Amino acid sequence: MDWIRLGNSGADLTGTGGRTQPVSHAELAKHDRKEDAWMAIRGKVYNVTRYMDFHPGGAEELMRGVGKDATKLFDEVHAWVNYESLLAKCYIGPLRNVVTVNLTSDATKNPNSKLPPPPPSFLAATKTATATPNLTTTLPDGKEPNRALPASCSTTSIISSGSDDDSLKVSIPIVPRFDWIQKTADLTLIFYTRSLANPGMLVECDDNRSEVSVSILLEASVQHRYRFRLSNNIQWPCTVRNSLESGKIELQFSKEVPALWTAFGEMQHERRENCEMQLYEYDVATRLEITHDSCALLLQPKSNRLLQITPVGYHVSVSASINGEYVSRSYTPVPARSVGTDCPGTCVPLLVKSYADGSLSKHLTRPVPLATSLQVSQPSGNFVLSKLRYHNRFALLAAGSGLTPMLALLSYLLERNSNRIEHVSLLYFNKTEADIWCREMLENLCKKDERLTVRHFLSEADPQDAVVSDRDPAYAGEHGTGSSYSRGRVSFEIIRQLTSPGSPSHATYCCVCGPKPFNELCLQYFQQTEHNPKHLHSFQG
Repeated sequence: MDWIRLGNSGADLTGTGGRTQPVSHAELAKHDRKEDAWMAIRGKVYNVTRYMDFHPGGAEELMRGVGKDATKLFDEVHAWVNYESLLAKCYIGPLRNVVTVNLTSDATKNPNSKLPPPPPSFLAATKTATATPNLTTTLPDGKEPNRALPASCSTTSIISSGSDDDSLKVSIPIVPRFDWIQKTADLTLIFYTRSLANPGMLVECDDNRSEVSVSILLEASVQHRYRFRLSNNIQWPCTVRNSLESGKIELQFSKEVPALWTAFGEMQHERRENCEMQLYEYDVATRLEITHDSCALLLQPKSNRLLQITPVGYHVSVSASINGEYVSRSYTPVPARSVGTDCPGTCVPLLVKSYADGSLSKHLTRPVPLATSLQVSQPSGNFVLSKLRYHNRFALLAAGSGLTPMLALLSYLLERNSNRIEHVSLLYFNKTEADIWCREMLENLCKKDERLTVRHFLSEADPQDAVVSDRDPAYAGEHGTGSSYSRGRVSFEIIRQLTSPGSPSHATYCCVCGPKPFNELCLQYFQQTEHNPKHLHSFQG
């Protein structure tokens, strides 16, 4: 968190005076020293010089990607890190790639060419022009030329800021559309985003309950902020309805005085990119023991004028000052029904395991006094929900506290109407039965929906426990619905069953979450199969 403090101090971390400028590969290569270090990740260039001392892996590890496009290296080491928020104050500009395409070449006439045909009017112009094959126009990513190309140009250039195979695809930014409706007793603010945009939200209300701020977090680094000055007062908190399939967000406020308004009031809209990480103060309002070493917690905002919605698969950073040391850790909020008690809409529900050597986890789960003055960040993550659109058979592999992102994902999948799922397998790995989280809730879900199968794997199960099967864990629960228990750990045979098309438990999309060794072992087993790596997501933090 010291890094966040430095970013908020007003220091120029870009080295360019805060001016955004496109960067060529040649220019990037010049900044390859520890005292002058630039790095590109997914088409964006950052000055990481000041970050050297804060990088968890040390300066030498960070230097591996300096002076070049480090996208591939970044994805191999820690693709789950929300670098866009972490390095927002270090952003220099887009990485400028230039692809030169000869539009008068015979290649454009080739029916097998993957390039789209140029417009007829452009071809007509180039036929009468003098060829200048080396002429290229370069522009910063996302900018349009302010004049037409000369008629003598027989080549054009495509500017891209990406480094993967999709870098030439057109990406249309999400711009929420606003509307409002009312009844005598309530007012509803509506935002239309995009199907499966999976937005995060921060809703704040002033003490007079006449001004509301709504921040919609989209596309990892883009934030749309709306400030409302309402015609009349409303009651707090609001009710949130977030339809992931349609992309429609509804915020319903009860009116302080029931009446029809002639207008909702005034609104200001601001689009912001690469926003710094925002922190909010919370207290532990409720603590409920769920296992011998774990608790369900409800974190309540100190001001009680804040409501935060976390996207599916995202996490928040929770920090506290403990014995003079600032300690931070990432936690994934869970659906309200997972905590086993009533959860007000303004609270952030967490499941937290207390570790003997974990100062923060012990601080959060202590029975008395309940922890206060916690710093909680806005949501962050890189899970892309839209990648699940065309899949209807899933496998979710979780170990211990790695269950948390799977709970929100399960809720979405089982409630999905478009491309209704056929089957979901949750494979949950623990040491003993006493370590299992949300056991009753998961069993009830299985009874309610036969498309869900929950398979528990216990590495240190009691040999006398009759509930636990001694069958090969790779096949336990494979031919039925509901819950099953087996002794064992994750194995190649388990993964093979999930990735074999002829298997009853076959899944076309898989998610993994657990301790680092568990994740790495799962990914190693998946690599030994023919499963498409693009259809696999590993949650890590």
